[in-house]
Amino acid sequence: MQLLTDGTKNNSLLGFCLSAISRFQDNWPPEELVLAEDFVTWLGFKPFMTRDALRQMCQSKGVTLSFEPLPDDVRGLNCSFQDKKEIVVSRRELAPFADAHTLFHEFREMIEHSFIDLGYATIGASDSLEIQAELFAMSCRFKAAETELPAFIQKTMGIEKRWERYLLYLLLAIFGASYFFSCIYMRQLEDIGSEVQRQRYVRT
Repeated sequence: MQLLTDGTKNNSLLGFCLSAISRFQDNWPPEELVLAEDFVTWLGFKPFMTRDALRQMCQSKGVTLSFEPLPDDVRGLNCSFQDKKEIVVSRRELAPFADAHTLFHEFREMIEHSFIDLGYATIGASDSLEIQAELFAMSCRFKAAETELPAFIQKTMGIEKRWERYLLYLLLAIFGASYFFSCIYMRQLEDIGSEVQRQRYVRT
C-alpha cells in the first residue's frame, strides 16, 4: 500500500486515480457513471464554463490546456511526460459544448493510462479506450448538469408571475433536452458541423 501514498505532490491526476483505487478496490472497476461523478467533483467542472475558465480549472490540477488548430478528424489529444500533462483541444468548436466533451474524453484517456501503470486497468486489452472515453465524457456532462439543475429549478420556482414561471419551465425543458441530446450525440453533431463548414469553404 506504500504506492498508494506516494507520487501525488506534483501529480494531482495521479492523486485522483489513487483515491479512486482506494475507494473502489474491493469492487474494481467502478461503473463509468460513478467514476465520472467523482471526477466532476474533483475537477470542479461546471456546465457553462468559458475557455479561459476551463484553462484555469485544468491548471489548478496541474494540466496545461490549450486550443490549437488540429486536423479535421482530430478533436483533441493529450500528452504526459513525468509530472507534466497537457491536453490540446481543437480551436474550432464544431458544436455547442464540444470543448468540454473533448476535454473529458482526453482526461479519461490520461486516467486510464495512470490506472494501467498502477496495475488497475478498467478495460480489457480487446476493449476500445476511445469508446470508453466517449462514455466517460457523456457521463461527466450528465453528472455536471444533474448537479446544477436543482438550482435552476429553484430560481424558476421563485418567480411570482405564473406565465413567466411556466415560460421559463418550458425553456428550461427545451434547453435541458438539447443539452442531453448533445451529450449522447456529440460526435455526430461535430461531424455535421464539420461538413457544414466544408461546404461553406467549397462555395467560397
